[in-house]
Parts: sequence; C-alpha cells; structure tokens
Amino acid sequence: MFANNAKVAGNATTAREMAGAPSWMKTNVDFQSGNSGANPTGDGTDARTDDGTATAFSQTKFDTVMQSIWENGGNPDTVYLSAFQMNVALGFTGNNNQRSAVQAGDERVVKSLAVYVTPWGTVEFMPSRENRSRDVFIMQDDMWEVATLRPTKNIELAKTGDSTKRQVVTELTLCAKNEAANGIIADNTTS
Repeated sequence: MFANNAKVAGNATTAREMAGAPSWMKTNVDFQSGNSGANPTGDGTDARTDDGTATAFSQTKFDTVMQSIWENGGNPDTVYLSAFQMNVALGFTGNNNQRSAVQAGDERVVKSLAVYVTPWGTVEFMPSRENRSRDVFIMQDDMWEVATLRPTKNIELAKTGDSTKRQVVTELTLCAKNEAANGIIADNTTS
C-alpha cells in the first residue's frame, strides 16, 4: 500500500500491479526537487521520483504539509512513519502530548507521542514497518479504500509424493478517493 509503485494494467505475459500511495500524491507534498526529485502525475500511472539528496524530516515540513492539506479541504487523522522518523517527531517543540515519566513503584519509562494537535487538525502518529523510512504519510484514512477484485482463496494444488501444496490467490487495488486530502513528506534522511 505504501510502495512507491505505479499501476500496471497487465496482459497475458505481465502481471497486474497495484499503485501505491506515493504514486497518487501530488498536491500536498514536501520533497527535494533540487536534483532529481519529482512528483508523480497523481493518477497512479507513474511513481514519484526520489531525490538523491535527502534532507532531515522536521516540524516545519510537517506543519507546512498539514496546512496545505487543510487549505485543500482535507482532514487528516493519521501519520504513518518509520521508527527513525517517529524519533524525530518525538522531538517536535511545543509537544504537550509527549510523555517522559517514571511511574512511582513501576520500573517502566513511558515516552510516546499519540496525538499531535496543530491549527490544521489533530493527527495520531502511527509507526509503520510497511512504509519506506524516507517517507512520512499524512493521511485522511476515509479517503483511501482497498478494493477487492478477487477475494482471497486458499487453493489446493496437485500433490507431489508426500508433499501437499497450496496457493493463496487474491486481487486487490488501492483506491485514492481524494488525493488532496492527504500529504507526503518525501526524501527524508534515514539515519
């Protein structure tokens, strides 16, 4: 879903491929355009072009994209980001929702960022292992849908000796209902 992948219609010799979220996002974007970075056309037919010179994810970039989403009518609710970028977000200033405390009688240290409040909306930060570390997605979840073309089936294949083989088959795609309700901060450093 988060792969920087363009859709492929497929044919008798080529498998169909789903367009990932980055290939839909062109309106509310912060990326490096100085060298080779470029937005996709926004219809899933091409992937975004990564820039070779990444820059650090920052609160300024985040707030700028949040404002752009708001100005375009979006109401984002979830931010999907890698563990590395989550650690950057934990350092945002003015973050009243960050907790760093040791509980009396408890040996746990709690440090988390659950909700971030901006003038442009309130979002939940969700660390994700699925998206690339260089990308931070600000999403309005109800503006995305996974459409099932062929439901998941577990099919038994021909038996070979004592070996039992099965295959799991499904066809689905990602539908962007309104790309302008979402944003991406791309080309971030990952270390």
